[in-house]
Amino acid sequence: MLKEIYRCVDQYGAIQVLDDGAKRYLAFGNDHEQSCQIKASPHIPQHEYSRAIMLVLLFCRPQSVCVLGLGGGTSVMAFMHALPQCSVSAVELRPQVVKIAHHYFQLPKHPQLLIHEADAKDFLTQGSQGYDVLVADLYHHHGIDEFQLQIAFIEHCVRRINHGGWLVLNYWLDHELPDNLLSLLDHHFAQLFVCNSGGGNWIIYAGKTAAEGDFLAKTRVKPLAKTLGFSLNYYLKRLKILSSS
Repeated sequence: MLKEIYRCVDQYGAIQVLDDGAKRYLAFGNDHEQSCQIKASPHIPQHEYSRAIMLVLLFCRPQSVCVLGLGGGTSVMAFMHALPQCSVSAVELRPQVVKIAHHYFQLPKHPQLLIHEADAKDFLTQGSQGYDVLVADLYHHHGIDEFQLQIAFIEHCVRRINHGGWLVLNYWLDHELPDNLLSLLDHHFAQLFVCNSGGGNWIIYAGKTAAEGDFLAKTRVKPLAKTLGFSLNYYLKRLKILSSS
C-alpha cells in the first residue's frame, strides 16, 4: 500500500516522498512520479526514460557527466555505479530536493559527486566547465521547464560539452519541438539519435562526434547491461537516427 512518508512545501510547491514497502517515489504534488526507486537496488533506474538515458554510455566513454535535474538522484547513482572513476555533477534548483535525495533515496555524499544548488539556466550561462555527457531532465510540478525547449538552452549546452561529448535530452512525447531547434541540433552535432522509451518520453542523443563504431556489439552491450542491472535490448530496438529535415 502506497503511503506518504514525508511532505514539505517550498516556493515552487509541494514535494512528497511516497513508499509502498519495496519502492520509494518522489512526486511534486501531482500524479507524475519524478523518481522511482527499488530500495534494495537504489542505483538501478526504474522509469523507462531513465533507463533509455543510459544508452549514451554505449556511444562514448565519459570521464565527466553532468545531470540537470536531480530528482531522487537515481540517474546520478546509475552513472556513479557504471563509471566508478568518473566525475559526476548534478544541478538542482530546489535545496529541499537535494536534502530529500540524500535522506530518503540513498544518494551518497561522495568525493565523486558534486551537487550544484542552482537554477540550470544560471549554471549553464555563468559557468565554463565542460562535460563529456550532459543530461537535461528539467521538470517541475506542471511539466517540463520551458527553458529546455528554447534555442538558447541548446546553445548554452553546446558550449558546456567537451569535444567528442554528448547531450542527452528528455522530452515528453507530446512536446512538438520547433524545427529550428532540431535544425540547431543538426548544425552543432555530428550525430543525432532518438529513442521512444515506451513510457511516454522520447530521448534525444546528440554527439559532437559520431558514436564509437562498436556501440552495438554484444561485447559492448552485454557488459554495460550487466553493470546497469537491466537489459538494453528493448531500448536499442527503439533507437533511430534523427534528422531535422
